[in-house]
Amino acid sequence: MSIPLDKPNIVVPVTDAVTLRKVTGSRDVQPWDIVEIRVDRIPEINKFHSEISSIPAPVLLTCRHPDEGGFNEMHDPQKRHAILAPLIPHAAAIDIEIASASQMSTTISLAKTSGLTLILSAHDFSGTPENKQLHSIVKNGIENGANTIKIATTTDNPDALCRLFSLFKEFPHQPLALMGMGRLGMASRLLAAQSGSILNYAALEEANAPGQWPVQEFRNLLHRTGIVD
Repeated sequence: MSIPLDKPNIVVPVTDAVTLRKVTGSRDVQPWDIVEIRVDRIPEINKFHSEISSIPAPVLLTCRHPDEGGFNEMHDPQKRHAILAPLIPHAAAIDIEIASASQMSTTISLAKTSGLTLILSAHDFSGTPENKQLHSIVKNGIENGANTIKIATTTDNPDALCRLFSLFKEFPHQPLALMGMGRLGMASRLLAAQSGSILNYAALEEANAPGQWPVQEFRNLLHRTGIVD
């Protein structure tokens, strides 16, 4: 299964064995389009390869660096590669931080040769950078071969939200996944999907990041506005 880059997709993160079993056992139509496996948050992930391979939706692999919200001290690129590589045959996409792209080049090359969609990402939990820095982040993602560039920033005021969303206008032909956290986080998720954000994260159980909607409620709202079926 592949990830469409021409429409908004709803993503639910799986962060433990309980939520993994929930998405694995779902055979009816579900409110999500993509399942993200947060490899850095699931201890002994090697025990769950069979379950991951049976998820009835495109799988996005994420092993987040601690500097950008990751768990379990996943600093070492070789350790991250060793965990991610066996999962790549079961996945449709992989998310690597733009700041880690050079250190994770082996993993990126393997993902690309395996036909995965490459998502290069950046996260700011303290605020939203100024326009020049935001543009630089996108350009770095493009230079490193991203299919989609994901940027999550803290949006506590309208100015921050406007700066973040200005990227849709500045890079109209580059698939982007933009999302806010903080005080305007929930509002940002709806506006981002309506503006063309490729990846739109929602909570399967508890929110994985500030600003996430419960997935069924999120899909209902996007359906009412005609953004998703």
